Amino acid sequence: MIRTASLIALPFLLLACSSEPTEDVTTVDLEGGEAPNTNPLIERFDDVVIVVNADGLGVHQQAPLRFGSPRSEVDDAVEAAFGSAGITSRNEECGAGEMEFSEFGPLSIAYQDGKFAGWFLREGGQVVTSDGIRPGVSTMEGLKSERQVREIDSTLPGEFEYTTADFGTIRGFSEDDKITGLQAGLSCFFR
Repeated sequence: MIRTASLIALPFLLLACSSEPTEDVTTVDLEGGEAPNTNPLIERFDDVVIVVNADGLGVHQQAPLRFGSPRSEVDDAVEAAFGSAGITSRNEECGAGEMEFSEFGPLSIAYQDGKFAGWFLREGGQVVTSDGIRPGVSTMEGLKSERQVREIDSTLPGEFEYTTADFGTIRGFSEDDKITGLQAGLSCFFR
């Protein structure tokens, strides 16, 4: 009897454990409306303008723009946040096919067929991941103490990937324990 009851309960237990995390986390303000959730790992940087994650990016404390969003929407939001237009370029020889790019300081945004497809972040301020990781400031030792990190054997030195707090994957590069770059979505790296 116990075995039969366990077999009947198993699908309900698995269903309960497989619920998807919510995409946008908000809190309720004192007047009953929704307010953006703040993350203390991000708030330690007082100059944050853009927050990137495994699924896209967003202006700090605003709703994120996911991969697949129209280029004009993403460029307009990032341009407004930085206060200047990005530098645009194109590469017809990417492994994933022809790609276009908009570069805003340390942040390079990749587009394919007019849609947001990926981002690459170098050292240089004002952009941080939703986990509070910033190239040039964050270390591999610190990241490994908080997240699951896997070093990747590739032709690109110091390549790794880590599992984000919302179970996404961000790739990166490190040198002498310092994280030097991060990337999510499509890229145009030649390995």
